[in-house]
Amino acid sequence: MEHWWADFKSIWLAHSPQPQTFEDLEQLVTEGIDYFTHSFISGKRNDLTAAEYRFGKAN
Repeated sequence: MEHWWADFKSIWLAHSPQPQTFEDLEQLVTEGIDYFTHSFISGKRNDLTAAEYRFGKAN
């Protein structure tokens, strides 16, 4: 979880435009969670996404 959170902050939030409203922030966080859970592949997880690593590659 700590590795996921560090990537989320250093990659997603740092390289995204500053949200101007709370709704913009919610959307940014929601999109980031989806990206880092289902799309971002990490070598530290044997080149799997977080979902593949946690639930198995078939999911």
